[in-house]
Amino acid sequence: MDIELYAKATPQYYTGYVPGGLKPYITSDRYKTILDCGCGDGSLLYALNKAGYLKNKRVSAVDISHSRVEFVKALDIKVNACVDNAEALDTVKGDSIDLLMTTQVIEHVDDVKMVSSIERVVRRGGIVYVYTVFKMWYGWYFYRSNGRWVLDPTHLREYSSDSELLRLFDPQKFKLLKNVKRLQWFPIADFVLKRIGVNNIVRNRDSALWKFARLWRVPVLGYYEWELIFKKL
Repeated sequence: MDIELYAKATPQYYTGYVPGGLKPYITSDRYKTILDCGCGDGSLLYALNKAGYLKNKRVSAVDISHSRVEFVKALDIKVNACVDNAEALDTVKGDSIDLLMTTQVIEHVDDVKMVSSIERVVRRGGIVYVYTVFKMWYGWYFYRSNGRWVLDPTHLREYSSDSELLRLFDPQKFKLLKNVKRLQWFPIADFVLKRIGVNNIVRNRDSALWKFARLWRVPVLGYYEWELIFKKL
């Protein structure tokens, strides 16, 4: 897969949405060193900054795409953005992160290697926030990969049982604080724009019309947003 072509074809829209499960940690003074692991176009960082949650924080971001890292650097955010692989995190010092956030990344990479790197860089008492995809046995979307219907053909896997992912986080090293699944909904406007190739909307961050258009959503049969929060022991 050409990562730059993928980045161009799958823009992330700046919605201002902050996941509810993340708020208790991102708003706490206890967690001052933040890492967005697989930051994409910086949509989560944009939302956190707009809400004022990044004040007095030391923020870093990594992504394997050079163009996406440049997007993040162009945002009006004080962030140390670097090109790096989520499986290795070579640019991140060990035991240096208080709060690691990773959204829609772990299903794209070698999850064993990624969790190992997370364990290395997050300090004791730190928080790991993981947001990924969960697929029920009847899950269906119109993409095909390896003979199966999938949400995204670039996914290396789509988790279909809790143990597939939870087993990678050693309970002697990580305490599971939250495990929540919510039905996946897709804004119709996102779907239409991606299909016709109109991706410049990624820059239109504060358009009231765009936000209104994204209110119209449809459920994705058998797919769930999976939110996990761990504390490193």
